Amino acid sequence: MGSYCLQVDRVSKAYGATRALVGVSATFAGGETHCLLGENGAGKSTLGKVIGGLVETDDGQVSLNGQPLRLTNAREARHVGIALVHQELSLAPDLSVRANLWLGSEGRLFGIIPSRIERERAAAVLESLGLYLDAERRIGDLSPAEQQLVEIGKALMASPRLIVFDEPTATLGAVEKRKLFDVIRELRQRGVAIVLITHHIEDVMEVADRVSVMRNGALVDSFMLGQLNADEVLERLTGKKRTASVRHPMPTESKSVLTVKGLLDRNGGQVSLELLAGEIVGLYGVVGCGAEKLVRGAVGSTDSEPLRYFLHGKPHRPTSIARALSAGVAYLPAGRARNGILPTRSICENVTSGRAGKFGRFGAISPRQERQAVSAALAAVQAKFGTIDDPITSLSGGNQQKVLMARVLTGARDLIVLEEPTAGVDIDSKEQIHRLIRTAADSGTAVLLLSSDLPEAIALCHVIHTMYAGHLVGSHVAPTESDEPIILFDVLGKRREGTPEAEKAAFTTSKAFS
Repeated sequence: MGSYCLQVDRVSKAYGATRALVGVSATFAGGETHCLLGENGAGKSTLGKVIGGLVETDDGQVSLNGQPLRLTNAREARHVGIALVHQELSLAPDLSVRANLWLGSEGRLFGIIPSRIERERAAAVLESLGLYLDAERRIGDLSPAEQQLVEIGKALMASPRLIVFDEPTATLGAVEKRKLFDVIRELRQRGVAIVLITHHIEDVMEVADRVSVMRNGALVDSFMLGQLNADEVLERLTGKKRTASVRHPMPTESKSVLTVKGLLDRNGGQVSLELLAGEIVGLYGVVGCGAEKLVRGAVGSTDSEPLRYFLHGKPHRPTSIARALSAGVAYLPAGRARNGILPTRSICENVTSGRAGKFGRFGAISPRQERQAVSAALAAVQAKFGTIDDPITSLSGGNQQKVLMARVLTGARDLIVLEEPTAGVDIDSKEQIHRLIRTAADSGTAVLLLSSDLPEAIALCHVIHTMYAGHLVGSHVAPTESDEPIILFDVLGKRREGTPEAEKAAFTTSKAFS
């Protein structure tokens, strides 16, 4: 493949008064995984878009192998071997998986059925990511995790020489992450330059060669990972020593909030799932395990048959998310850009969406009450913004996520259903959201959590239920890090018979040779 080296030299970019990049200089070399770390709004995604041809710089120079390079769009970037895996997916929801994989690729005429070689290429890319599905399926019918894998596959189709991954693991579980990391290692061995933008320190420790820290649009530190451990990397990122998380105590109240009936256990027998007041219950499994259907049935966003839901002992059959909210069930969906925010509305309107009647009396909205409540909610989640009248799209992805958390926490009464609550947020923001979730549980609200981040689920949940192929295969009360191997065995459908110690030992051995 030969050497491939892209350099940015004193690159700057401003959006009005906001300085997104300030004199950034960095080198991205073939055969190296270069991780960009920083808080929300630090400029990481903007730098990735500069490299990927989506953002033109105000000042500075981008060079490829020592030659000046000026990219004005993604097509020009692809022409020189650069691909970008977007944090906010760039897929067309009404087109098929196959069509999305080839979307934008040179040499493919619109409307012509792909050749056998093209079809085989698409199938091979999907298989490399462990994604086995009908390539003619509509993208909009896939789960967020499946869509994320297709987005990654789209970038791989043209065999790029540099790939920018912007938060690629935000909605992926441990099994999908492992497959993606295998792909990244293979690409690196082939001489591809990898730029990985992430908030997950576990991702950094898994695949990084070099780490660059960004803050307020500037690159403030860059170092080879070498022998540094996770705590040392976090200290260089935040300037603070990492403190151990404290286990959240089990709730003392035994009042049932939500019961789900009609589930099947490992052996095909009937089993129920119950959430108590003040309890945080997690669902964990690989893509397509059935957890998404379970949580979305509770909020009325999908057909729940054959599952049956009971809220405080009474049948709960919401036909929409709005009806679920009126029943006291608040919902944070996965896929912030597509399913969460109202992109044409203000920050204030995004917080109060679905609850305008709460701010006033007799159907008349009080603007003063509304603005006070919104300001208080945004202060609680520590969102960074100009004014509450600014469009939500003016915020970084992480701050948009905080706005959605503010909406959920102010709208909840009995139950909060969360899908990927910390996707795309920085480390400090993640800890803040965790505190908010625990505070809501302490107030007696039940929390149903669907997270692809297993360490997050273990840290937050009183109970984790594992799912495989639509079956509830395991329940782990007061889980700890030592339970991670057994949980992963559950979701792979390969749980060993015998003692937990034997299962952990078997998992460690299988992981070492995978």
